[in-house]
Amino acid sequence: MIIYLFNKLLSTNYMTRRLIIFISLINGLIYCQTPTDRDSIVLQNPLKEVLITGQIGGQSISQSVNNLILITSKDIKSTGSNDLAELFSNQALFDLNVDPALGTSVSIQGMQGNNINIMIDGIPVIGRKGSQIDLSQINLANIERIEILKGPASVMYGTNSTGGVINLISKKDINTILFNSYLESIGVYNFNMDVNKTIKDVDLHINLGKYSFEGHGDESVRSKYWKPKDQTFADFKVRKNIQNTSLEFKTSFFTEELIDLGDENFFPLLGTSTDLHYLTYRNINFLKISKDEEKYNWNYTGSFSQTNFEKKQFDIELATNIATQTINPDYNTFDKFQSFFNRLEYNRFTELRYKSQLGIDFNYETVEGTKIQDTIASIHNYSIFTQSSFELNDKLTTQLGLRVPYHSLYSTNLIPSVHLKYDFKSQNQFRLSYSRGFRSPTIKELFMEFIDINHNIIGNSNLSPEKSNAFQLSLSLLPKNDDKVYCSFNIEGFLNYLNNKIELARIQNTDAYTYYNLDKSIYYGSNVFSKLNIKSQNNTLSSFNIMWNMFYIKNSSFNYNLPRHNLSLAYKYEYAICDCGLNINWKWKSKYEYQAYNDSNDLLVYEQLGYQLLNFNLFKEFSSINTSLIIGVKNLFDIQDVNYAMQDDVHTGDFSTISWGRTMFFQLSWKPF
Repeated sequence: MIIYLFNKLLSTNYMTRRLIIFISLINGLIYCQTPTDRDSIVLQNPLKEVLITGQIGGQSISQSVNNLILITSKDIKSTGSNDLAELFSNQALFDLNVDPALGTSVSIQGMQGNNINIMIDGIPVIGRKGSQIDLSQINLANIERIEILKGPASVMYGTNSTGGVINLISKKDINTILFNSYLESIGVYNFNMDVNKTIKDVDLHINLGKYSFEGHGDESVRSKYWKPKDQTFADFKVRKNIQNTSLEFKTSFFTEELIDLGDENFFPLLGTSTDLHYLTYRNINFLKISKDEEKYNWNYTGSFSQTNFEKKQFDIELATNIATQTINPDYNTFDKFQSFFNRLEYNRFTELRYKSQLGIDFNYETVEGTKIQDTIASIHNYSIFTQSSFELNDKLTTQLGLRVPYHSLYSTNLIPSVHLKYDFKSQNQFRLSYSRGFRSPTIKELFMEFIDINHNIIGNSNLSPEKSNAFQLSLSLLPKNDDKVYCSFNIEGFLNYLNNKIELARIQNTDAYTYYNLDKSIYYGSNVFSKLNIKSQNNTLSSFNIMWNMFYIKNSSFNYNLPRHNLSLAYKYEYAICDCGLNINWKWKSKYEYQAYNDSNDLLVYEQLGYQLLNFNLFKEFSSINTSLIIGVKNLFDIQDVNYAMQDDVHTGDFSTISWGRTMFFQLSWKPF
């Protein structure tokens, strides 16, 4: 019934949708006055959450020697986010680069692109457009939590981890069914179904969904600045426990079709246009075997991943809408990425004072397509890694790590790490760490040959691998933690020396681009995280999450004078009597400098202006029918793009895209059982 009503809602016009949403909001607020039998709110201690990313086995946040960020399914739901790009746009730690056609990329503490390892259930996501994974292609419908490890993680996860690790962990519900529908006023519709069933000690999980966006732009022309796109996604997982051994198999599929509509052609081709279709296909298959005992555990992961990027060009007869694919090889291309990944890990626990880990991983990657020299290239690497954690006394813990890597194209050095954690009071800690990082050039950076009317990019087989030395320190305080107030404060400092950073630059006196090594780059700055939860006698809960990120970038070609600042505030008010409340998410980004080539092939320094984003929503839980409703506004300030100007020049130049503007959204979730 709910799905049927939502489909009817989609078929109405925009003003009718707004009216329906408004009426639903009023009804929700009226219903809110009816008390429920819900128990009193209980304050939870987030520091007790158990993490697995970068850990020896599993450890709580307070026990870990690493500085990590945990984003739970409740956090995802409270922002109304459908994909990883939307979620990160609310958080100060993440800088996003938005392209209406290529998608959204991320950087953490200045490190971006191939320096950030994005994983789903510990399996690296492959297939990057340029050097980035498109975050808008990572749907969150089946994600239970996201664990983020800041700074180099090369000892644990190898190459592509010098800037951090983002690990998305799938849901593990049992015997539940969930239907979720999402509607946004700009023409976005997202629907997914999640089914979990246990049959004779075998856990089955199915997640199916579809995302659709009709595009947005100047209504007087056929082309759209924000390209229309359709996504479908599916996950199937089966898990069985045999005594202390768990067997799990999962396969995931994702497809996207993004259409670049062309305007009507000029005479003598009136009545026709030319469209470009960009198709993405992702498939991840993995098998996990794990065994847990009191004093040890081991786990094996084997996976095969494939990502296809396909571009097709069509001539369109506008009167009949008949499409005919062209034969132009520059606009009809196909690229295939494949990866075989294997990892075996053994963790040993000797009481609580000593923990050790020994593991081996192997990865074989191939890229095949017209943009690659000789149409196909491959790279393989394998490593042995180990970590040991010692509790020297009741207050001091140290952890030592080492990775011994082998790469098919490059000679590699040992990759060490050292971590110290000092507990000077209950759940108050000081952490200090040093990590070395390593990233080998990708197949595209080495062997790309992308030449057409719009591109001229040539790979560089003489590239050297990136190497980094990173230092981090932090102070974590828990001033208050009782049944009425929870207050935590964390301040961090980081310093990262990166040698041989791989950049893309124009070849002198030509229109061609190639990759090169930038000798030295330095990233340094600080992060501040503060969390405050207050429970009142009226059974209400007010939550404040403040995040501030500031960093500088210096390199051998230019020193940026301005620091980059990001500040975010998330506020949640929850009234337990009626299972309702509100969420407010605000983010401020300062102006900053960056370099770019102008039309005269001169490298200039630009300043991008700062901006603010504000999202607001109301939520209501209908416990008697297991239904939740969220209605809100995204980008309340209607920020769509910001200008940038050349340094010391008062005239504004081009602009950087931020968002498609202010929208209203409506999300309805129903769990029949």
